Amino acid sequence: MYKIFKDVEYKILKDSKKFEIKGIEYDSRKIKKDFVFVAMSGSETDGHNFIQKAIDNGAKMIIAEKNINIATYKNADDVTFILVEDIRKKLGIIASNYYDYPQNKIKIIGITGTNGKTTSSFILENILEKTARIGTNGNRILDEEFDAVNTTPESLELIKLIDKSVKKGADYFIMEVSSHALEIGRVDMLQFDSAIFTNLTQDHLDFHKTMENYFNAKKKIFSMLRKDKKNNGTGVINIDDEHGEKIYSEMKGNNSISISVRNEKADIWGDILNYTNNGMKVKINLKNYFEKTNPFLKNINEECKEEFKFEVDLVGEYNLSNILGCVASALSLGIEMDCIVKKLEKMSSVSGRFETIKNDLEVRIVVDFAHTDDGLLNVGKTLKQITDNRVITIFGAGGDRDHEKRPKMAKAAAKFSDFIILTSDNPRTENPVNILADIEKGLIEEKYPFGKYLIIADRKRAIKHGMKLLQKGDSLLIAGKGHETYQIIGTEKTHFDDREVVRNILDEMK
Repeated sequence: MYKIFKDVEYKILKDSKKFEIKGIEYDSRKIKKDFVFVAMSGSETDGHNFIQKAIDNGAKMIIAEKNINIATYKNADDVTFILVEDIRKKLGIIASNYYDYPQNKIKIIGITGTNGKTTSSFILENILEKTARIGTNGNRILDEEFDAVNTTPESLELIKLIDKSVKKGADYFIMEVSSHALEIGRVDMLQFDSAIFTNLTQDHLDFHKTMENYFNAKKKIFSMLRKDKKNNGTGVINIDDEHGEKIYSEMKGNNSISISVRNEKADIWGDILNYTNNGMKVKINLKNYFEKTNPFLKNINEECKEEFKFEVDLVGEYNLSNILGCVASALSLGIEMDCIVKKLEKMSSVSGRFETIKNDLEVRIVVDFAHTDDGLLNVGKTLKQITDNRVITIFGAGGDRDHEKRPKMAKAAAKFSDFIILTSDNPRTENPVNILADIEKGLIEEKYPFGKYLIIADRKRAIKHGMKLLQKGDSLLIAGKGHETYQIIGTEKTHFDDREVVRNILDEMK
Protein backbone atom coordinates (compact mmCIF):
# COMPACT_ATOMS: atom_id res chain seq x y z
CA MET A 1 0.00 0.00 0.00
CA TYR A 2 3.03 2.28 0.39
CA LYS A 3 3.80 1.98 -3.33
CA ILE A 4 1.60 5.02 -3.93
CA PHE A 5 4.28 7.13 -2.22
CA LYS A 6 7.05 6.33 -4.70
CA ASP A 7 9.04 9.55 -5.37
CA VAL A 8 7.10 11.36 -2.63
CA GLU A 9 8.51 12.36 0.76
CA TYR A 10 6.24 11.08 3.51
CA LYS A 11 6.21 10.29 7.21
CA ILE A 12 4.25 7.48 8.86
CA LEU A 13 2.39 8.96 11.83
CA LYS A 14 0.63 5.71 12.67
CA ASP A 15 1.07 2.36 10.97
CA SER A 16 -1.67 -0.24 10.80
CA LYS A 17 -2.35 -3.51 9.04
CA LYS A 18 -1.86 -3.64 5.30
CA PHE A 19 -4.87 -3.46 2.99
CA GLU A 20 -5.62 -3.30 -0.72
CA ILE A 21 -6.41 0.28 -1.70
CA LYS A 22 -9.77 0.47 -3.51
CA GLY A 23 -9.69 4.19 -4.28
CA ILE A 24 -8.30 7.63 -3.40
CA GLU A 25 -10.45 10.69 -2.69
CA TYR A 26 -10.09 14.15 -1.13
CA ASP A 27 -13.86 14.50 -0.71
CA SER A 28 -14.95 12.61 2.43
CA ARG A 29 -18.42 12.10 0.94
CA LYS A 30 -16.92 9.87 -1.78
CA ILE A 31 -14.99 7.67 0.64
CA LYS A 32 -15.88 3.96 0.74
CA LYS A 33 -14.44 0.90 2.46
CA ASP A 34 -10.65 0.54 2.01
CA PHE A 35 -10.26 3.99 0.46
CA VAL A 36 -7.48 6.53 1.06
CA PHE A 37 -8.64 9.97 2.21
CA VAL A 38 -6.46 12.96 1.33
CA ALA A 39 -6.97 15.86 3.75
CA MET A 40 -6.08 19.03 1.83
CA SER A 41 -6.22 22.59 3.10
CA GLY A 42 -8.22 24.72 0.67
CA SER A 43 -9.11 28.40 0.42
CA GLU A 44 -12.67 27.75 1.60
CA THR A 45 -12.63 24.38 3.37
CA ASP A 46 -10.03 22.36 5.25
CA GLY A 47 -10.05 18.64 4.55
CA HIS A 48 -8.59 17.95 8.00
CA ASN A 49 -12.01 18.85 9.43
CA PHE A 50 -13.51 15.85 7.63
CA ILE A 51 -11.08 13.12 8.70
CA GLN A 52 -13.56 11.61 11.16
CA LYS A 53 -16.25 11.47 8.48
CA ALA A 54 -13.82 9.73 6.13
CA ILE A 55 -13.00 7.15 8.79
CA ASP A 56 -16.71 6.61 9.44
CA ASN A 57 -17.23 6.03 5.70
CA GLY A 58 -14.53 3.33 5.56
CA ALA A 59 -11.19 5.05 4.95
CA LYS A 60 -8.23 2.84 5.94
CA MET A 61 -5.57 5.46 5.28
CA ILE A 62 -5.51 9.19 6.00
CA ILE A 63 -2.98 11.41 4.27
CA ALA A 64 -2.69 14.72 6.13
CA GLU A 65 -0.48 17.71 5.34
CA LYS A 66 -0.19 18.99 8.92
CA ASN A 67 0.31 17.41 12.31
CA ILE A 68 -2.91 16.05 13.76
CA ASN A 69 -3.87 14.50 17.10
CA ILE A 70 -4.64 10.92 16.07
CA ALA A 71 -5.97 10.07 19.51
CA THR A 72 -9.00 12.32 18.95
CA TYR A 73 -10.39 10.12 16.16
CA LYS A 74 -12.84 7.34 16.90
CA ASN A 75 -12.63 3.84 15.38
CA ALA A 76 -9.14 4.56 14.04
CA ASP A 77 -7.34 1.47 15.39
CA ASP A 78 -6.91 -0.09 11.94
CA VAL A 79 -6.38 3.21 10.11
CA THR A 80 -2.94 4.27 8.85
CA PHE A 81 -2.02 7.95 9.15
CA ILE A 82 0.55 9.53 6.81
CA LEU A 83 2.01 13.04 6.74
CA VAL A 84 2.82 14.59 3.35
CA GLU A 85 3.66 18.28 3.38
CA ASP A 86 2.15 20.46 0.63
CA ILE A 87 -0.02 17.55 -0.47
CA ARG A 88 -1.66 19.43 -3.37
CA LYS A 89 1.67 19.46 -5.24
CA LYS A 90 2.33 15.77 -4.45
CA LEU A 91 -1.16 14.40 -5.08
CA GLY A 92 -0.55 14.07 -8.81
CA ILE A 93 2.39 11.73 -8.24
CA ILE A 94 0.47 9.70 -5.65
CA ALA A 95 -2.46 9.36 -8.08
CA SER A 96 -0.10 8.47 -10.94
CA ASN A 97 1.47 5.72 -8.85
CA TYR A 98 -1.94 4.29 -7.98
CA TYR A 99 -3.26 4.40 -11.56
CA ASP A 100 0.07 3.23 -13.07
CA TYR A 101 0.92 6.46 -14.93
CA PRO A 102 -1.85 6.48 -17.56
CA GLN A 103 -0.44 9.80 -18.88
CA ASN A 104 2.39 7.82 -20.47
CA LYS A 105 -0.06 5.71 -22.48
CA ILE A 106 -1.72 8.54 -24.42
CA LYS A 107 -0.70 11.68 -26.34
CA ILE A 108 -1.31 14.77 -24.20
CA ILE A 109 -1.87 18.20 -25.75
CA GLY A 110 -1.94 21.21 -23.42
CA ILE A 111 -3.28 24.63 -24.43
CA THR A 112 -2.50 27.69 -22.33
CA GLY A 113 -3.01 31.44 -22.73
CA THR A 114 -5.47 34.11 -21.68
CA ASN A 115 -7.81 33.74 -24.66
CA GLY A 116 -8.41 31.02 -27.24
CA LYS A 117 -7.93 27.89 -25.12
CA THR A 118 -11.47 26.57 -25.53
CA THR A 119 -11.69 27.36 -29.24
CA SER A 120 -8.31 25.71 -29.82
CA SER A 121 -9.36 22.58 -27.94
CA PHE A 122 -12.52 22.42 -30.07
CA ILE A 123 -10.51 22.81 -33.28
CA LEU A 124 -8.06 20.11 -32.25
CA GLU A 125 -10.73 17.60 -31.32
CA ASN A 126 -12.20 18.12 -34.79
CA ILE A 127 -8.81 17.50 -36.44
CA LEU A 128 -7.75 14.52 -34.36
CA GLU A 129 -9.62 11.25 -33.93
CA LYS A 130 -10.38 9.20 -30.79
CA THR A 131 -9.97 12.14 -28.43
CA ALA A 132 -10.75 13.15 -24.88
CA ARG A 133 -11.07 16.85 -24.00
CA ILE A 134 -11.25 18.80 -20.75
CA GLY A 135 -11.77 22.51 -20.29
CA THR A 136 -14.09 25.45 -19.76
CA ASN A 137 -16.93 24.07 -21.90
CA GLY A 138 -16.95 20.77 -20.03
CA ASN A 139 -15.22 17.41 -20.29
CA ARG A 140 -15.63 14.68 -22.89
CA ILE A 141 -14.13 11.23 -23.33
CA LEU A 142 -14.92 9.93 -26.82
CA ASP A 143 -18.75 10.14 -26.90
CA GLU A 144 -19.29 10.72 -23.15
CA GLU A 145 -19.89 14.34 -22.03
CA PHE A 146 -19.90 15.64 -18.46
CA ASP A 147 -19.63 18.96 -16.65
CA ALA A 148 -16.39 20.59 -15.54
CA VAL A 149 -15.84 22.30 -12.18
CA ASN A 150 -12.50 23.94 -13.02
CA THR A 151 -10.80 24.67 -16.34
CA THR A 152 -8.07 22.29 -15.18
CA PRO A 153 -9.20 19.76 -12.53
CA GLU A 154 -7.29 18.84 -9.38
CA SER A 155 -4.43 16.45 -10.14
CA LEU A 156 -6.28 13.42 -8.74
CA GLU A 157 -9.33 14.06 -10.93
CA LEU A 158 -7.06 14.71 -13.90
CA ILE A 159 -5.29 11.37 -13.54
CA LYS A 160 -8.66 9.63 -13.19
CA LEU A 161 -9.85 11.26 -16.41
CA ILE A 162 -6.67 10.29 -18.26
CA ASP A 163 -6.92 6.73 -16.95
CA LYS A 164 -10.54 6.51 -18.07
CA SER A 165 -9.60 7.93 -21.48
CA VAL A 166 -6.89 5.30 -21.95
CA LYS A 167 -9.24 2.49 -20.92
CA LYS A 168 -11.95 3.71 -23.30
CA GLY A 169 -9.47 3.72 -26.19
CA ALA A 170 -8.72 7.43 -26.70
CA ASP A 171 -5.45 8.25 -28.48
CA TYR A 172 -5.28 11.95 -27.59
CA PHE A 173 -6.01 13.87 -24.39
CA ILE A 174 -6.62 17.57 -25.13
CA MET A 175 -6.63 19.87 -22.14
CA GLU A 176 -6.92 23.56 -21.38
CA VAL A 177 -4.18 24.33 -18.87
CA SER A 178 -4.94 27.29 -16.63
CA SER A 179 -2.30 29.50 -15.04
CA HIS A 180 -3.72 28.48 -11.64
CA ALA A 181 -3.12 24.81 -12.41
CA LEU A 182 0.45 25.50 -13.51
CA GLU A 183 1.17 27.67 -10.49
CA ILE A 184 -0.18 25.39 -7.76
CA GLY A 185 1.08 22.14 -9.30
CA ARG A 186 -2.06 20.42 -10.58
CA VAL A 187 -0.22 19.29 -13.74
CA ASP A 188 3.29 18.73 -12.35
CA MET A 189 3.01 14.97 -12.94
CA LEU A 190 2.40 15.38 -16.70
CA GLN A 191 4.58 15.61 -19.78
CA PHE A 192 3.07 17.22 -22.85
CA ASP A 193 3.49 15.86 -26.36
CA SER A 194 2.33 19.23 -27.66
CA ALA A 195 1.90 22.52 -25.80
CA ILE A 196 0.23 25.56 -27.39
CA PHE A 197 0.64 29.15 -26.18
CA THR A 198 -2.14 31.36 -27.59
CA ASN A 199 -1.53 34.82 -26.05
CA LEU A 200 -1.24 36.68 -22.76
CA THR A 201 -3.24 39.72 -21.66
CA GLN A 202 -4.25 40.95 -18.24
CA ASP A 203 -6.41 38.54 -16.27
CA HIS A 204 -6.34 36.68 -12.94
CA LEU A 205 -4.18 39.29 -11.21
CA ASP A 206 -6.34 38.76 -8.14
CA PHE A 207 -4.44 35.44 -7.93
CA HIS A 208 -1.06 36.12 -9.57
CA LYS A 209 -0.70 39.76 -8.37
CA THR A 210 1.63 40.79 -11.24
CA MET A 211 1.78 40.19 -14.99
CA GLU A 212 5.29 38.81 -14.55
CA ASN A 213 3.99 36.12 -12.17
CA TYR A 214 1.13 35.39 -14.57
CA PHE A 215 3.55 35.06 -17.49
CA ASN A 216 5.97 32.84 -15.56
CA ALA A 217 3.10 30.53 -14.61
CA LYS A 218 2.00 30.21 -18.23
CA LYS A 219 5.42 29.56 -19.72
CA LYS A 220 6.08 26.79 -17.19
CA ILE A 221 4.24 24.44 -19.55
CA PHE A 222 7.20 24.48 -21.96
CA SER A 223 9.47 23.03 -19.29
CA MET A 224 7.05 20.10 -19.17
CA LEU A 225 7.36 18.93 -22.78
CA ARG A 226 7.80 15.17 -23.06
CA LYS A 227 11.38 13.97 -23.26
CA ASP A 228 11.98 10.29 -23.78
CA LYS A 229 13.73 7.89 -26.15
CA LYS A 230 10.76 7.69 -28.53
CA ASN A 231 9.34 11.19 -28.58
CA ASN A 232 10.11 14.79 -27.74
CA GLY A 233 7.21 17.14 -27.12
CA THR A 234 6.79 20.25 -29.28
CA GLY A 235 5.94 23.78 -28.18
CA VAL A 236 3.65 25.82 -30.46
CA ILE A 237 3.98 29.54 -29.84
CA ASN A 238 2.08 32.55 -31.16
CA ILE A 239 4.83 35.11 -31.84
CA ASP A 240 2.31 37.85 -32.69
CA ASP A 241 2.05 38.12 -28.91
CA GLU A 242 5.05 39.82 -27.27
CA HIS A 243 5.10 37.23 -24.50
CA GLY A 244 5.00 34.45 -27.07
CA GLU A 245 7.87 36.04 -28.96
CA LYS A 246 9.88 36.03 -25.73
CA ILE A 247 9.13 32.36 -25.05
CA TYR A 248 10.11 31.40 -28.61
CA SER A 249 13.39 33.33 -28.42
CA GLU A 250 14.21 31.66 -25.09
CA MET A 251 13.56 28.22 -26.60
CA LYS A 252 15.82 29.18 -29.54
CA GLY A 253 13.72 27.17 -31.94
CA ASN A 254 14.43 23.90 -30.14
CA ASN A 255 11.38 21.60 -30.20
CA SER A 256 9.21 24.60 -31.03
CA ILE A 257 7.09 25.93 -33.87
CA SER A 258 6.30 29.63 -34.24
CA ILE A 259 2.95 30.71 -35.68
CA SER A 260 1.77 34.11 -36.86
CA VAL A 261 -0.97 35.93 -38.68
CA ARG A 262 0.80 37.63 -41.62
CA ASN A 263 4.39 37.50 -40.28
CA GLU A 264 6.04 35.57 -43.08
CA LYS A 265 9.11 34.84 -40.95
CA ALA A 266 7.12 32.51 -38.69
CA ASP A 267 7.47 28.76 -39.15
CA ILE A 268 3.77 28.62 -40.01
CA TRP A 269 1.90 31.75 -41.01
CA GLY A 270 -1.50 32.55 -42.41
CA ASP A 271 -3.77 35.33 -43.62
CA ILE A 272 -7.47 35.99 -44.13
CA LEU A 273 -8.30 36.23 -47.83
CA ASN A 274 -11.92 37.33 -47.36
CA TYR A 275 -14.99 36.88 -45.17
CA THR A 276 -17.83 34.63 -46.32
CA ASN A 277 -21.48 34.30 -45.28
CA ASN A 278 -20.59 31.61 -42.74
CA GLY A 279 -16.99 32.40 -41.86
CA MET A 280 -13.84 33.23 -43.76
CA LYS A 281 -11.48 32.00 -46.45
CA VAL A 282 -7.88 31.68 -45.25
CA LYS A 283 -4.49 30.70 -46.53
CA ILE A 284 -1.79 28.91 -44.53
CA ASN A 285 1.86 28.80 -45.59
CA LEU A 286 4.14 25.94 -44.44
CA LYS A 287 7.32 26.76 -46.40
CA ASN A 288 9.37 27.79 -43.36
CA TYR A 289 8.04 24.85 -41.36
CA PHE A 290 9.15 22.36 -44.00
CA GLU A 291 12.58 23.98 -44.28
CA LYS A 292 12.98 23.86 -40.51
CA THR A 293 11.74 20.34 -39.83
CA ASN A 294 13.08 18.67 -42.95
CA PRO A 295 15.23 20.85 -45.24
CA PHE A 296 15.59 17.96 -47.71
CA LEU A 297 11.85 17.41 -48.06
CA LYS A 298 11.54 19.45 -51.24
CA ASN A 299 14.28 17.43 -52.89
CA ILE A 300 12.58 14.19 -51.96
CA ASN A 301 9.10 15.26 -53.02
CA GLU A 302 8.92 18.10 -55.52
CA GLU A 303 5.12 18.06 -55.32
CA CYS A 304 5.15 18.90 -51.60
CA LYS A 305 2.51 21.61 -51.20
CA GLU A 306 3.53 24.68 -49.21
CA GLU A 307 0.38 26.82 -49.29
CA PHE A 308 -3.21 25.87 -48.56
CA LYS A 309 -6.38 27.93 -49.16
CA PHE A 310 -9.74 26.89 -47.70
CA GLU A 311 -12.89 28.09 -45.92
CA VAL A 312 -13.78 27.70 -42.24
CA ASP A 313 -16.89 28.50 -40.19
CA LEU A 314 -14.93 30.79 -37.85
CA VAL A 315 -14.21 34.51 -38.19
CA GLY A 316 -11.47 36.92 -37.19
CA GLU A 317 -7.69 37.07 -37.02
CA TYR A 318 -7.75 35.76 -33.46
CA ASN A 319 -9.49 32.61 -34.72
CA LEU A 320 -7.01 32.27 -37.56
CA SER A 321 -4.32 32.38 -34.87
CA ASN A 322 -6.13 29.59 -33.01
CA ILE A 323 -6.34 27.58 -36.23
CA LEU A 324 -2.62 28.04 -36.93
CA GLY A 325 -1.75 26.82 -33.43
CA CYS A 326 -3.84 23.70 -33.91
CA VAL A 327 -2.42 23.06 -37.37
CA ALA A 328 1.12 23.27 -35.96
CA SER A 329 0.21 20.96 -33.08
CA ALA A 330 -1.43 18.39 -35.38
CA LEU A 331 1.54 18.45 -37.77
CA SER A 332 3.92 17.87 -34.86
CA LEU A 333 1.81 14.84 -33.89
CA GLY A 334 2.22 13.38 -37.38
CA ILE A 335 -1.09 14.34 -39.01
CA GLU A 336 -0.89 15.15 -42.74
CA MET A 337 -1.85 18.69 -43.81
CA ASP A 338 -4.32 17.48 -46.43
CA CYS A 339 -6.18 15.59 -43.71
CA ILE A 340 -6.08 18.64 -41.41
CA VAL A 341 -7.57 20.91 -44.07
CA LYS A 342 -10.42 18.49 -44.82
CA LYS A 343 -11.31 18.34 -41.13
CA LEU A 344 -11.18 22.13 -40.75
CA GLU A 345 -13.48 22.64 -43.75
CA LYS A 346 -16.12 20.39 -42.16
CA MET A 347 -15.85 21.91 -38.67
CA SER A 348 -18.80 23.85 -37.24
CA SER A 349 -18.56 26.97 -35.07
CA VAL A 350 -17.76 26.77 -31.33
CA SER A 351 -20.46 27.01 -28.66
CA GLY A 352 -20.44 30.44 -27.02
CA ARG A 353 -17.59 31.72 -29.18
CA PHE A 354 -18.85 34.24 -31.75
CA GLU A 355 -22.07 32.25 -31.68
CA THR A 356 -24.66 33.85 -33.94
CA ILE A 357 -28.34 33.72 -32.92
CA LYS A 358 -30.65 33.35 -35.92
CA ASN A 359 -33.39 35.98 -36.21
CA ASP A 360 -35.76 37.69 -38.66
CA LEU A 361 -34.75 41.24 -37.74
CA GLU A 362 -32.05 41.57 -40.44
CA VAL A 363 -29.46 42.08 -37.70
CA ARG A 364 -26.56 40.05 -36.36
CA ILE A 365 -26.75 38.95 -32.71
CA VAL A 366 -23.53 37.45 -31.37
CA VAL A 367 -22.93 35.79 -27.99
CA ASP A 368 -19.27 35.44 -27.00
CA PHE A 369 -17.28 34.43 -23.92
CA ALA A 370 -14.90 37.42 -24.24
CA HIS A 371 -14.22 38.56 -20.67
CA THR A 372 -10.89 40.40 -20.98
CA ASP A 373 -10.03 43.64 -22.77
CA ASP A 374 -8.05 41.77 -25.44
CA GLY A 375 -10.79 39.18 -25.97
CA LEU A 376 -13.44 41.90 -26.21
CA LEU A 377 -11.35 43.90 -28.68
CA ASN A 378 -10.64 40.88 -30.89
CA VAL A 379 -14.30 39.93 -31.16
CA GLY A 380 -15.49 43.54 -31.49
CA LYS A 381 -13.05 44.50 -34.25
CA THR A 382 -14.07 41.44 -36.25
CA LEU A 383 -17.75 42.19 -35.74
CA LYS A 384 -17.24 45.81 -36.79
CA GLN A 385 -15.61 44.65 -40.04
CA ILE A 386 -18.64 42.62 -41.08
CA THR A 387 -21.36 44.99 -39.83
CA ASP A 388 -23.11 47.37 -42.22
CA ASN A 389 -24.48 49.72 -39.57
CA ARG A 390 -23.92 50.05 -35.79
CA VAL A 391 -22.33 47.73 -33.24
CA ILE A 392 -24.12 47.67 -29.88
CA THR A 393 -22.17 45.99 -27.09
CA ILE A 394 -23.42 44.55 -23.80
CA PHE A 395 -20.88 43.38 -21.23
CA GLY A 396 -19.88 43.40 -17.58
CA ALA A 397 -17.13 41.99 -15.36
CA GLY A 398 -17.06 39.25 -12.76
CA GLY A 399 -17.25 40.10 -9.08
CA ASP A 400 -14.56 39.07 -6.55
CA ARG A 401 -12.04 39.05 -9.39
CA ASP A 402 -9.35 41.31 -10.89
CA HIS A 403 -10.50 44.93 -10.48
CA GLU A 404 -7.82 46.44 -12.72
CA LYS A 405 -9.10 44.86 -15.91
CA ARG A 406 -12.57 46.43 -15.60
CA PRO A 407 -11.82 49.93 -16.98
CA LYS A 408 -9.55 48.32 -19.59
CA MET A 409 -12.50 46.29 -20.88
CA ALA A 410 -14.51 49.51 -21.23
CA LYS A 411 -11.69 51.15 -23.17
CA ALA A 412 -11.56 48.15 -25.50
CA ALA A 413 -15.33 48.28 -26.08
CA ALA A 414 -15.14 52.00 -26.79
CA LYS A 415 -12.84 51.32 -29.76
CA PHE A 416 -15.48 49.48 -31.81
CA SER A 417 -18.89 50.15 -30.22
CA ASP A 418 -21.46 52.69 -31.37
CA PHE A 419 -23.50 52.11 -28.22
CA ILE A 420 -22.61 50.29 -24.97
CA ILE A 421 -24.72 48.81 -22.19
CA LEU A 422 -22.84 47.93 -18.99
CA THR A 423 -24.43 45.10 -17.02
CA SER A 424 -23.75 42.35 -14.50
CA ASP A 425 -21.64 39.28 -15.20
CA ASN A 426 -21.48 36.92 -12.21
CA PRO A 427 -21.20 39.65 -9.54
CA ARG A 428 -20.79 36.98 -6.85
CA THR A 429 -20.52 38.56 -3.38
CA GLU A 430 -19.49 41.99 -4.70
CA ASN A 431 -21.98 44.85 -5.06
CA PRO A 432 -22.86 45.09 -8.80
CA VAL A 433 -23.01 48.91 -8.51
CA ASN A 434 -19.33 49.01 -7.52
CA ILE A 435 -18.32 46.69 -10.37
CA LEU A 436 -20.18 48.80 -12.93
CA ALA A 437 -18.63 51.98 -11.53
CA ASP A 438 -15.17 50.47 -12.01
CA ILE A 439 -16.00 49.64 -15.64
CA GLU A 440 -17.51 53.07 -16.28
CA LYS A 441 -14.22 54.72 -15.27
CA GLY A 442 -12.72 53.39 -18.51
CA LEU A 443 -15.45 55.03 -20.62
CA ILE A 444 -14.99 58.31 -18.78
CA GLU A 445 -11.21 58.20 -19.29
CA GLU A 446 -11.77 57.55 -23.00
CA LYS A 447 -14.24 60.45 -23.12
CA TYR A 448 -16.81 58.10 -24.57
CA PRO A 449 -20.00 60.16 -25.14
CA PHE A 450 -22.29 60.01 -22.10
CA GLY A 451 -25.34 59.68 -24.33
CA LYS A 452 -23.94 56.57 -26.02
CA TYR A 453 -23.93 54.24 -23.06
CA LEU A 454 -26.27 52.99 -20.36
CA ILE A 455 -25.83 51.12 -17.10
CA ILE A 456 -28.44 48.40 -16.49
CA ALA A 457 -27.37 46.05 -13.69
CA ASP A 458 -30.03 43.42 -14.42
CA ARG A 459 -28.52 41.36 -17.26
CA LYS A 460 -31.85 40.18 -18.69
CA ARG A 461 -33.17 43.77 -18.80
CA ALA A 462 -29.92 44.92 -20.38
CA ILE A 463 -30.18 42.34 -23.17
CA LYS A 464 -33.85 43.19 -23.75
CA HIS A 465 -33.04 46.92 -24.00
CA GLY A 466 -30.14 46.25 -26.36
CA MET A 467 -32.38 44.24 -28.66
CA LYS A 468 -34.99 47.01 -28.71
CA LEU A 469 -32.31 49.42 -29.96
CA LEU A 470 -31.47 47.27 -32.99
CA GLN A 471 -32.06 48.61 -36.48
CA LYS A 472 -31.58 46.95 -39.86
CA GLY A 473 -27.88 46.23 -40.48
CA ASP A 474 -26.88 46.51 -36.80
CA SER A 475 -24.92 43.98 -34.78
CA LEU A 476 -25.45 43.22 -31.10
CA LEU A 477 -22.54 41.73 -29.14
CA ILE A 478 -23.43 40.13 -25.81
CA ALA A 479 -20.08 39.37 -24.20
CA GLY A 480 -18.70 37.75 -21.09
CA LYS A 481 -20.67 34.55 -20.54
CA GLY A 482 -20.76 32.76 -23.88
CA HIS A 483 -21.50 29.08 -23.24
CA GLU A 484 -22.24 29.58 -19.53
CA THR A 485 -25.72 28.61 -18.37
CA TYR A 486 -25.67 30.25 -14.96
CA GLN A 487 -25.42 33.56 -13.13
CA ILE A 488 -23.75 33.82 -9.71
CA ILE A 489 -25.30 36.50 -7.50
CA GLY A 490 -24.07 36.44 -3.91
CA THR A 491 -23.30 32.79 -3.27
CA GLU A 492 -26.32 31.55 -5.23
CA LYS A 493 -25.89 30.00 -8.67
CA THR A 494 -29.04 30.29 -10.78
CA HIS A 495 -29.85 29.28 -14.34
CA PHE A 496 -29.04 32.00 -16.89
CA ASP A 497 -28.11 31.55 -20.56
CA ASP A 498 -27.58 34.61 -22.77
CA ARG A 499 -28.59 32.63 -25.85
CA GLU A 500 -31.77 31.39 -24.24
CA VAL A 501 -32.65 34.90 -23.07
CA VAL A 502 -32.17 36.26 -26.61
CA ARG A 503 -34.36 33.57 -28.16
CA ASN A 504 -37.12 34.19 -25.61
CA ILE A 505 -37.05 37.93 -26.32
CA LEU A 506 -37.15 37.24 -30.07
CA ASP A 507 -40.28 35.13 -29.51
CA GLU A 508 -41.85 37.98 -27.52
CA MET A 509 -41.07 40.43 -30.35
CA LYS A 510 -42.94 38.40 -32.97
